[in-house]
Amino acid sequence: MKTTTLTHDQIIEKLIHILEGQKEFLIVTHNNPDPDAIAAALSLGYLAQQLCKINFSIAYGGNIGRSENQVMVKKLKIKLKRIKQIRFEKYERIALVDTQPDSGNHSLLPDSPCHIVVDHHPIRKHHPIELFVVQPDVGVTTTMLIEWLHARQIPIPANLATAMSYAMISETQYLGRESTKRDIRAYLSIYPKSNIRTLAEIIRPKLPQSYFSILSKALGRAVTYRNLACIHLGDVDAPEIISEMADFILRRQQLSWSMCTGRFKQNLIISIRSSNQKAKAHDVIKHLVLNPQDGGGHEMIAGGFIPLANNRKEELANVENRLSEQFAHLLGYDQPDWKPLVE
Repeated sequence: MKTTTLTHDQIIEKLIHILEGQKEFLIVTHNNPDPDAIAAALSLGYLAQQLCKINFSIAYGGNIGRSENQVMVKKLKIKLKRIKQIRFEKYERIALVDTQPDSGNHSLLPDSPCHIVVDHHPIRKHHPIELFVVQPDVGVTTTMLIEWLHARQIPIPANLATAMSYAMISETQYLGRESTKRDIRAYLSIYPKSNIRTLAEIIRPKLPQSYFSILSKALGRAVTYRNLACIHLGDVDAPEIISEMADFILRRQQLSWSMCTGRFKQNLIISIRSSNQKAKAHDVIKHLVLNPQDGGGHEMIAGGFIPLANNRKEELANVENRLSEQFAHLLGYDQPDWKPLVE
């Protein structure tokens, strides 16, 4: 059944039916969770707790590397567990949030049951899951949770509202990227409930020396051709910096597409950004990765990865050069004459 045909109340009743009488609920985000994944998972847990008096845990794979996200978790006292710490047999119900079973970007075990999926990315594949709520017509997964909480008139505490607010402005670049009327309404409803001072501390955290080192590397390696920009960062300490640099470079005048790559734990991670509202970035990424299941996204943002063996630097450079040429080709340019962003 397409969940977009269900009302908020029908979704909530289904959620109650799945969770009622259970004691432990596990919510798994995608790997290296971003603010939307964290806030949506926290919101789902809070909703379940209010409706069914159930205990919940949030688990993730990978790392939380971006300074803003670290401050968000610390300041708002969000309890997260690494997936390797989880004893799955403890949990009667399991949910995936901001991801889907076949997305390839989460660490839920293949043989583990999954009872609930809540996501806003395009549907990968329908599964016989009890509650499968995938709504690509919203820009933020957290929007759906805000709507469900409002539907049951459940009060939203300040810390949760702050997490929601940051998730929404982070995911949509202050409501300017892929935000819908539903996202805007949801944001306006919870922003007044947020702790504004804490939100400001999350948005503008103190940054470590390593951030400026990677920024210097990104500027030194960035190349442009017409409306395109490419950056190959090489080895990175945290995958979030890759998408952050793709966002950053797109702010330069006359650019409408950016691609940034970085090597992290035997994967070459690719992040694509566009300022075009109808760019179909999710289609571009699927032509860049080796397996289409290893890439996904939306109209203006997309990401994926290419598994790497123990490549030598020369081999890795060849992969990066091929990606640059393929990226340009997919956007209508052959044999681009790349120029350094900074002379």
